[in-house]
Amino acid sequence: MSPTYRMLDAATRRREAELAEVARALAGARCAARLAGLGTGEFVVRELLLGVIEEINRAERAVVSLISTRSRDGVA
Repeated sequence: MSPTYRMLDAATRRREAELAEVARALAGARCAARLAGLGTGEFVVRELLLGVIEEINRAERAVVSLISTRSRDGVA
């Protein structure tokens, strides 16, 4: 007898896909902010962009926490 694998239900797969999409969007936003910061020499603009990057990183940590909490709690 071979081991069986239980496929995730549609709601779980959809939620995981949505969270992955949020993570990709945050990565794109972080990249865009870094590129914008490299393209300017103005101190204020660079500082604002660094603040944006910090907030993007914070949002990403929240998404990662949400994913790990859901998987740890067995939420489908």
